[in-house]
Amino acid sequence: MAAFPHLPHDFTEHQVDSEQVFKGRLLDVRRDTVCLPDGQHTVREYIVHNGAAAIIPLLDDETVLLEYQYRYPNRRHYYEIPAGKLEPDEPPLQAAQRELLEETGYVAADWQQLATLHLCIAYSTERIAFFLARGLTFKAHRRDEEEFLETMPVSLKQAYRWIEEGIINDAKTVAGLLWLKTMGPRPAVTAASTD
Repeated sequence: MAAFPHLPHDFTEHQVDSEQVFKGRLLDVRRDTVCLPDGQHTVREYIVHNGAAAIIPLLDDETVLLEYQYRYPNRRHYYEIPAGKLEPDEPPLQAAQRELLEETGYVAADWQQLATLHLCIAYSTERIAFFLARGLTFKAHRRDEEEFLETMPVSLKQAYRWIEEGIINDAKTVAGLLWLKTMGPRPAVTAASTD
């Protein structure tokens, strides 16, 4: 957990009781009773998630490999960076390497961690570790049977324009690409440094 320079108050809520409302292939929904800082009790509903890894695969210094796929909940297609859910206790870098190969067919010689972001802090424990992948070599994709997508090279300039125009509006893709644009690459990672 990151250290903050100044914390004026402690607003920690303490779990009193917990129940699992639903458990599916993807979602684990919980309903907890918590004690608030003033002593009152209330209910918090949230999703327990193993976390995810997202990859910005650069074909060269100016070209990113994006995916185009249909997302059922919003009934539309999206341009996205490759990403996937972590298996239980799986290191994020290992998940990123697995997902890149499965979804795009590429392996990368150089991996750099950019950031770990919590995208849905009000209702999910999910966190996404972002990686920059370079030195790509195509092997063969290993997509799940239910996974239909197309990969396409897009210049970073075009990708940034698509963000400005609202064509790219998937949160993880916007966050990852803008992090790269603003902060640039970070030192190379090892598996141990990505937990």
